[in-house]
Amino acid sequence: MRSEIVNTESSEVYVETYNGFEAFLLSVGLPSENVIASFDERENVMAMLPSLLNQIPIEQKRDAYYLSRFVAGAAIGLFDASLNYVWNEVVLNLRRKIVYYGLDTFYDQACNNKNRDQYTSENDLSGLKDRVMLDTLKKLEWISDIVYRKLCHILDMRNQIGASHPNSYDINSYELLGWLKTCVTEVINDVPSASAIQVHQIIDNIKRRTEPLDSTTLQSFQHAIADLSSGMASNLLVAMFGIYLSEDTSNEVRQNVISVSKVIWPYAKSETKYSLGEKKEYYKNNLDAVKENLAYGFIEACDGLSFLTISDRSIMISNLCDNLLITHYSWDNYYNEPPIIKDIMKYISKSSDIPKDQEAKLISIITECRIGKEVAYCEGVSPKGKEYYDAFFKILSKEQVILFLEIFKRYMDSIYEGNSIRANNAKEILLLIKSPVHGERINEIIDFMLYFADNKNLTKVYKDTRFRELCNGVISLT
Repeated sequence: MRSEIVNTESSEVYVETYNGFEAFLLSVGLPSENVIASFDERENVMAMLPSLLNQIPIEQKRDAYYLSRFVAGAAIGLFDASLNYVWNEVVLNLRRKIVYYGLDTFYDQACNNKNRDQYTSENDLSGLKDRVMLDTLKKLEWISDIVYRKLCHILDMRNQIGASHPNSYDINSYELLGWLKTCVTEVINDVPSASAIQVHQIIDNIKRRTEPLDSTTLQSFQHAIADLSSGMASNLLVAMFGIYLSEDTSNEVRQNVISVSKVIWPYAKSETKYSLGEKKEYYKNNLDAVKENLAYGFIEACDGLSFLTISDRSIMISNLCDNLLITHYSWDNYYNEPPIIKDIMKYISKSSDIPKDQEAKLISIITECRIGKEVAYCEGVSPKGKEYYDAFFKILSKEQVILFLEIFKRYMDSIYEGNSIRANNAKEILLLIKSPVHGERINEIIDFMLYFADNKNLTKVYKDTRFRELCNGVISLT
């Protein structure tokens, strides 16, 4: 038996190394080869341990029992066991980080909608696989990409060559020390970033504050959010969403959450916004009307209805289109159309926001409203509604413009004559959809139609042989 003293700042740690351990194993008939590391390997680890462990603050070491077991395993020569212990210490520290940053925010990202309700407390962290924990921490930017890669490597080694599984690989001292170094510098000694602390403080303050936030406070808040990374802004938005939907949240706090979330929304990632839309649909499918309505209210207040799921948007847009068409032919349509088209455009900010199954219906009804009625007052179109109609036509994609030109043919018979109010409105639509991004052929077709419009015979263009030849292979005129 050989005793060796290792000096530290606070005390002397006596580490005993048993040179006769192999002999003992042989004496009881057990295998002795490749069971423990060689004396040189153990001595190398024990010589480097003090400088590594001394980097950890005293308060961090008080409860680091797995590090104590790491030292014990390393002293004996059971490096595979030490690898397990260092990973356990990593996991405990990462869980403390999660609790600090916010359990709800973490679980919202880590769990799918089906089992989210099962994860509420710190104890539930043990129900998640280590790799899921790492993936979520990276996604939330609570650890960097480099640290994520290092920890994934240690986890992989722990699963492949650690004591948790049978294996025949001999871990050397430098590998073990490297993994410990990562644990100490990247996890145990890691302190929350300034932005992470700021996000944590914002969440705590919002939960406690019941007085309305004034414009000066919100303006100051916006300056702070603009300096956050998109990941941190997204994390904060998810946290606000969770607070807003909580049954424990008062109406006063909800109002403040909305005020703050409107500021955060432009700085958050699109994928985060879409995930909130998916949650709204999840509550709908699970008949949770309270949370569904709260989720919808949150997203609508942030002007984010275009981030709802395709199926949700499709149903909403279809119902609004029906209402718009009915309103168009009802009394006071000039005043009643704008609120409906405004609601429709809340779901659409770009061409890809238009659900495929609603393209034809949407284009047809908005075309009907924009061509308007044959009356002199306001050229037959709702003045305030016209702004939204024009905005819709300007965002159409090439494929949607082609669909419009096919649908447009139906309205030619209803236009009285070439110089009528409705004919002029139809010409204005053609000018709106013309764009260099649609390609030369589409613009050539539109120019041909504009030529007919200028000559007061737009209603005849679809019957013209030259026009039909121009459309051949591009637009279906059947």
